[in-house]
Amino acid sequence: MSCSPGTVLGGTYRILDVLGRGGSAAVYLARHERTGRLWAVKEIPEKRNSLVMEAELLKKLSHPGLPSIGDILKEKGMFYLVMDYIEGRSLSRLLKEEGAQPQEKVADWGRQLCEVLEYLHTRTPPVIYRDMKPSNVMLKEDGAVVLVDFGTARERKEEGNEDTVCLGTRGYAAPEQYGGRGQTGPETDIYGLGAVMYHLLTGRSPAEPPYGCRPVRDFRPDLSGGLEKILLICTKNDPKERYGSCRELAFALERYRELDDAEIKRRNRRLRSFAGICMLTAATGLGSLFLHRAECRAISGTYKAYLEEAAGSVEKERKLDFCRKAVDLEPGRAEAYLLLVQTFLEDDGKFTDEEERLLRGILDKKNQGGKSNREQLGRNKGEQVRAAYEIGQAYFYYYEGSGGKGASAIWLSLAAGAEPGKELPEKAVTRAGCLSRIAGYYDKLSIQRKTGDMEISYAEYWEDLTALMEGGMEEDNRVTALIMYREIISQIIFHAGTFRQAGVGMEEMRGQLEQIRKKLTGWDGGRETDYVRTLMEEAEEGLITAETAVEAAFQTIPDSQEVRKTDKRLRRGYEDGTGTAEDYGVP
Repeated sequence: MSCSPGTVLGGTYRILDVLGRGGSAAVYLARHERTGRLWAVKEIPEKRNSLVMEAELLKKLSHPGLPSIGDILKEKGMFYLVMDYIEGRSLSRLLKEEGAQPQEKVADWGRQLCEVLEYLHTRTPPVIYRDMKPSNVMLKEDGAVVLVDFGTARERKEEGNEDTVCLGTRGYAAPEQYGGRGQTGPETDIYGLGAVMYHLLTGRSPAEPPYGCRPVRDFRPDLSGGLEKILLICTKNDPKERYGSCRELAFALERYRELDDAEIKRRNRRLRSFAGICMLTAATGLGSLFLHRAECRAISGTYKAYLEEAAGSVEKERKLDFCRKAVDLEPGRAEAYLLLVQTFLEDDGKFTDEEERLLRGILDKKNQGGKSNREQLGRNKGEQVRAAYEIGQAYFYYYEGSGGKGASAIWLSLAAGAEPGKELPEKAVTRAGCLSRIAGYYDKLSIQRKTGDMEISYAEYWEDLTALMEGGMEEDNRVTALIMYREIISQIIFHAGTFRQAGVGMEEMRGQLEQIRKKLTGWDGGRETDYVRTLMEEAEEGLITAETAVEAAFQTIPDSQEVRKTDKRLRRGYEDGTGTAEDYGVP
């Protein structure tokens, strides 16, 4: 043992005890000399660089079920990784002290570990843990579990065909972890988790003869047959025959009793009895009523399952597929439409032509009764306005093609008719009204450019634009707020002279620009996504041009013809230097 109690590492961490050791590594309990906080310190020889790799990997991760990194030290030919000290006991110690565990607890721990693994598997690139075993899982006093020891974890390389080394623990390691059997992936960790749950349920280690996992009811006939089926799927030799994701496994663990043979037979008996009752009571109409209620419960449960599958899917096409299925099942409910719009925007913040065609196709699809999904949605105003608000905003803010503002006006006008506080929040109803009127101005501006006639009130246009600044958009969605700021900035650039003619003062325009500047200054761009930072940079550049436009508009007293000329020159100059008017949402 390299460190004895009392040793101080890096002049900061005093070793108190040995928590465990294995192979060439050891883990110590240490106390920070200044703060008194307890830490776990992992020691490994310098010639093995796996500790550095482990530290680099953990620094990228943040999840309640994972330890965080405090420090990394190098002393006397050893690396020391300072991590959160997890108070509790490992599952291996639990097994030694108590033996096999109740199935309810095992299913709960399994679900928690699924959440941690799903988090790892959905990183970019995915992180494969590869060493799932009871000694690597800590059980805290509150029942929460934490996954420790990332010495064998790796980031999956999509171009790789197989792993270069064989790592893992015999009995818990999946077949593909042994050389020449392909690359490890999420299914590898699912196998390991299945082996851990097998050990917890039976008290028998799959790492000891006869090795591997057998049906758990061979040892404990009292266990759920559904849980046994789940573990047999987890530990299939062929990765393709296991669960496709940890989210899918978690879904099964939540409902393991529904997979029991006795439960399946009981449901079948109830169904047959129910059908008989319906036949006997058909004359009175009770059978029809019971059937309708049962059907509604079944449809509602399936609808919810579709939404859960969509929300939990990583692949966009899979998400969209489950959203379509949910809409087809219950076209009059809003949730599937909301998730559909969210899926369109989540990758790149754009609502593309292809996605818009898909949305229209879903809305216009007719059901067996000859009614379209759009018509079915319209039969329930409360659901319709919820969907209309999100669809309208998608068209207004994010649609790339032509006609987006016109389409948004239709949807947003529906949302603006919602009952405030009941069907939609009051703020949302107000915002929908402003956006629908602004969208309407675009059509009138188009007519004005063609005919030369003044078709809109720029005073009212200004009021609606500035009303959006009072709606607290940044509290709901920072991207939406930035796109709306860009909208206000561009309209000041292109219509400053016209706004002046309509009675809008210089200080009013400057005040709006200053308000936007303060919002931008208060945000930390370093903590935002690349897309948000790009929008922030565009807004900051636009503010400079907008301030110039305001000053130019108030240098002289323009007549209406000069106003149009000034606006046109500013429009052309802004477009030449920064992009097309369409890029900035200008009609």
